[in-house]
Amino acid sequence: MAERPNDSPTNPPLIRPSGGAPSAPAPGRKPPGREFTEAEDTAVLAPSLAAAFLNCGVDRLHRGETDAAVSDFAEAIKIDPNLARAWCLRGYARLIQRNYENACSDLSRAISVGLSDTHEDNAWLRLWVALARTSQLARATGDLNAHFARRIDPPPAPWSLRIASFLGDSVPEGEFLAEVDGPAPHASPEKACEAWYFAGQKRLANGDRAGARAAFEKAVGSGAKGISAWSASRSELLGMIGARS
Repeated sequence: MAERPNDSPTNPPLIRPSGGAPSAPAPGRKPPGREFTEAEDTAVLAPSLAAAFLNCGVDRLHRGETDAAVSDFAEAIKIDPNLARAWCLRGYARLIQRNYENACSDLSRAISVGLSDTHEDNAWLRLWVALARTSQLARATGDLNAHFARRIDPPPAPWSLRIASFLGDSVPEGEFLAEVDGPAPHASPEKACEAWYFAGQKRLANGDRAGARAAFEKAVGSGAKGISAWSASRSELLGMIGARS
């Protein structure tokens, strides 16, 4: 096993402030879906060594240190194999590495261990990418559509549902990209980056390599550094350049 970097973990776990926990939902009800943010996806609710490694991995992922982040997430998983977010985020990192088979394994494990509704929705979106890139497009689309068909109460976050509808073939690309590529685009840089990233992945799945490259270039051009879609888009471009050299 490769030696880990010496300076990890460097950050304490994120702890929910005393008295700041959300109120419990009514019996039989779950809180409604919310817009996804990576900060929310990585919040840790209690201090632990596994949480410390998780948060260190998150920081490294945001800094573009993907290999080190994978190592930190692996340490978190070794300590607590039931820490679903560590599996999930290592899956995100492996997409950045273009390690699609292991990304499939990690994201599937995260879903089976158990994520919150919002986190699970976003894991399914990334799992679609990993499956599509391992020549399993039909399965990817069928599984994604089946998951979101079950997500009624609480409903998914609107943006997650929008991406899922596009990947699942119920929303055409032009309609999906209108918000970020219309005459007066009004999406945030992060949302624009994610839109172009998933558009690029779907174009690749459909054999449009030139169109995928253009989409990844627009994702990187959004300037949304620090989110996984930006890093993954940059990695895809580097892989395309390397394949042509």
